[in-house]
Amino acid sequence: MKFAVEKSELVQHIQHLAGIISTKAASPILTNYLIEADEKKGEVKITATDLKITAVVVLNAAVSDSGIIAVSASYFNSIISQMPDSVINIWQNEDLLMIQCNKIEFNILCADYTLFPQLLMPSFDNATLVNAETFNRMISKTVFAVSTDVNRPVLTGVCWKIMEKVNLMAATDGRKVAEIIVPNTAASVTESGEENIDESIFDDPYSGQLLEKIIPVKTLNFLQKIHDPAVKEMKVIFERNNIIFGYADYLVVSNIIDHNYPEYEKAFLAELPNHLILDKETLMQSIRRIALLAPEDSGRVKFDVDKDHFEISTVNKETGEAKEFIDKYEYNGVPTSISFNNKYLLSILDAIDTEQVLIKLGDSRDPIMVFNEPPLKNQKITFLLMPLRT
Repeated sequence: MKFAVEKSELVQHIQHLAGIISTKAASPILTNYLIEADEKKGEVKITATDLKITAVVVLNAAVSDSGIIAVSASYFNSIISQMPDSVINIWQNEDLLMIQCNKIEFNILCADYTLFPQLLMPSFDNATLVNAETFNRMISKTVFAVSTDVNRPVLTGVCWKIMEKVNLMAATDGRKVAEIIVPNTAASVTESGEENIDESIFDDPYSGQLLEKIIPVKTLNFLQKIHDPAVKEMKVIFERNNIIFGYADYLVVSNIIDHNYPEYEKAFLAELPNHLILDKETLMQSIRRIALLAPEDSGRVKFDVDKDHFEISTVNKETGEAKEFIDKYEYNGVPTSISFNNKYLLSILDAIDTEQVLIKLGDSRDPIMVFNEPPLKNQKITFLLMPLRT
């Protein structure tokens, strides 16, 4: 094996692969990259896997000798990142991988590449085409609500549903829910050039389901890292146990979580009589200040709100109390007192796109539902948060 490549080109393509490598790899070979050089194609293919997700990146290079090796991902990334911004020459010398740039030279031991898991390269001829920008946005509006509890694996991924008229993504950890629904077909365009989407498609978005896949959060985080606004299209292949993405120079093969996703939408309340509208940043800043004294175990902050009075407060037996009054807000409803975990509420508010936020409340036992204010066109975004018991 022998090839030469610009450092900037190599770093650009491998900078995210390190996140695939597990620190608790089931086998030592999984701490390595598989690097394949093809002289005829003039390209280098680098693969990383933890068996649950495999990522392959292909980059153009001046390949003078084809070959294949496995080498420590950690050492390879560290060495490449510290090289000068110039051409890097890489070649194999028996059991060593030589890395040279200007007057700098490293050699690192290679592993037995035959032990590396084999991946059959898929054909994307019949793949489903997905708008990459929309897909990335759907991830960003849901991934924060995923559970970290490994004892509830179904909640450690994001549910992607393809319906007759819409695409839906949702995530929940049992305390909060995030859902986004967008049209699944290209919008028709009027003569004025404006999108013309029938808003009635959101009236019953759960009907006509065609496909449901629960995608692990690690896979979605990786897809977000490699997102490039200049690359508009993503190719997707749905298999029984895997989902395969082709995007830009990357191939990503991921397992899916084989469970039925819970019917989280049953927690959405059609009628929450109390409506609170205010500036999102003002609310977030107030919550962060009050949370400085919030109990560590619950992160509890409390809302006391009516038409003339809005107070955010916390009480901590070990540290003291804090409260803040907010002046500028709109409220329609009866006086309400309700408590939340401040971190969960802030994570939802951080996903709000608009300057103002609409919070719908019931009594102290009801969940709250949080929305953009005003609602965004051609999509429906819903957040839910369960209250803390008093």
